[in-house]
Amino acid sequence: MVATAIMVIIVLAVVTIASDTFKAYDRAVADLSTQSESRGVLDALENDLQTAVIRADGHCWMEIILPGAAGGPTNVAAPGMIGNMQSIDQPILMFFAAPPDRPRWNPQAQVPRLSLKGDVCAVSYRLGQRSPFDMPGESIQQIYGVYRTIVDPEGTFTEALPIILGSSAEVPEIAKAPTPWDYWSGPARTISNYSASDTTGQKQQKVLIDTNLSSSPPCWTLDDQNFIGSNVVAMNLILWCSSSLPATVTTATQLKDPVMRTPQTLRPVIPTSSDTFKFGSKLYGGYFSALSTDTVATATSVPLRYAPAGAPTLPAAMPTAVQIHPYDQFGGRLRIFADRMYPDTLMTAPVGVVTTAPLPYLPYSLKAMEVSLTVLTPEGSKELRALQQLNFPPGTDPSTARKIPAGDYRRIVNQYGRNYTRYIRLLANGG
Repeated sequence: MVATAIMVIIVLAVVTIASDTFKAYDRAVADLSTQSESRGVLDALENDLQTAVIRADGHCWMEIILPGAAGGPTNVAAPGMIGNMQSIDQPILMFFAAPPDRPRWNPQAQVPRLSLKGDVCAVSYRLGQRSPFDMPGESIQQIYGVYRTIVDPEGTFTEALPIILGSSAEVPEIAKAPTPWDYWSGPARTISNYSASDTTGQKQQKVLIDTNLSSSPPCWTLDDQNFIGSNVVAMNLILWCSSSLPATVTTATQLKDPVMRTPQTLRPVIPTSSDTFKFGSKLYGGYFSALSTDTVATATSVPLRYAPAGAPTLPAAMPTAVQIHPYDQFGGRLRIFADRMYPDTLMTAPVGVVTTAPLPYLPYSLKAMEVSLTVLTPEGSKELRALQQLNFPPGTDPSTARKIPAGDYRRIVNQYGRNYTRYIRLLANGG
């Protein structure tokens, strides 16, 4: 009996140790999997943003759209929200860069191969929910993922840059400030398709961004070739900027920073959201900062997503010391210039003036971007696909966007989501 008792104790100890070992192994595998997915996306973003083109020539070289959010584009509707994600979690980032892995050869089969001239490419990042692994006749469960689209330099030079520089016959949404959205949301554009399924061996005309998320075949930014990261359920951006206006001036006719920030001070610009799942019951949640709102050294603590109470002041050539610029966030759209930003409807057609801020723009120069990804572990993605299968059994149209009960989705993100953040400097803009 004593020997049996000792044996039982030993077996229980071995089983406990084995169980803990397997759990630790599963956690390590999950972390390695999510790290691998996030590293691929963040490395690509870092390479692209560090070569981003932002010239101080008065043109808009970068833009961010939040699908489904208020204040978005008016000429062509932005795509709706994807699955269970909030608009703040699925930004469409559009800019110009010289990525090292850009297309370098003409897709046409020729001997010798024809190289593509130029290095500046139109680049876009967005999230999507579809299966990038479908075979004909199959309906594999859809997954969330990041899609990175690069337009070859010749297509960029002939179709995108003329729009940004204002030399295109195409009418932009805002006459005096064409933006990347005017290119990405326009008609079919010329792209280089290197897919094995492309039997023509020629450049093709593709719609880049389509408002219909379930179109088949999908728009080019959601094409299988552009899929770079799976199980990514959120991509959040914080833009770190410095003031492009001096903190003090010598004459009353000169413009100065509305809250008297020194040029060395970095200030975040953050997308807004009313998602109580992330920010609690307050509409504008987030961190707090201290700033001086008067000529004395008294510091006032305000949230970063700050807007003054009451009616906003009318535009003024030189804001007084007690006026605070009411924007350090954007709701559905942000246009980025070298030395200023226009959130949402701050720039209105056709003259680009405003009636809701001391200055007709945000006097910010983008120096860096902080990118945060939320990636599901293999267990989380498996449970998410299982719930999709329960809500969309076999036979359901595979192009239908999978949206499960909100409570289940939030539980999965909280339980299986891993967050990864990277601070990326924009070298072309002095970052």
